[in-house]
Amino acid sequence: MQRSAEFTVHVTRRPGALVVAPQGEIDVATVERVGAACAAHERGTLVLDLREVGFLDSSGLRLVLECQRRADECGHRFVVVRGPASVQRLFELVGLGHRLTLVDEPAEALGDADVAP
Repeated sequence: MQRSAEFTVHVTRRPGALVVAPQGEIDVATVERVGAACAAHERGTLVLDLREVGFLDSSGLRLVLECQRRADECGHRFVVVRGPASVQRLFELVGLGHRLTLVDEPAEALGDADVAP
């Protein structure tokens, strides 16, 4: 699938945090790659940076919910960096805005300003 070839997941380890930043469309063809990157989180804060995600389907929503569930169970922090309006609209439509910690930049989740975009 050509879409998957254009899809990338950047992972940045920070002290006490893991930042997962997918680029492209999160759908049934790519969600496993994002999930595998998120599963590498062991403790501290998991940041899912959606700023470069152009599309998110129900499998992506399920992944976000699973990350939040795991964080709640393990006592970790899970933060979502807001994506484009189309992605954010989906969170609002399904009523997830109140269940998630949403920020505009990864630095807000990590408490510093030197996080690369």
